[in-house]
Amino acid sequence: MLIGLLGFFTVMAFIQTVLLELRGQAAGLSALFLAVLVVLLLLAARARRKIQL
Repeated sequence: MLIGLLGFFTVMAFIQTVLLELRGQAAGLSALFLAVLVVLLLLAARARRKIQL
């Protein structure tokens, strides 16, 4: 469930960052938030893989 939630919000943050960049608006904080979500998603996926093995 955690991976699903993180995945959903990561996709939403990605879309927001792309739209901000295309519109020429500042997207620095959005990109930083996206990077944090990607790292958390990778850590959650890695933890799940370790539990299943």
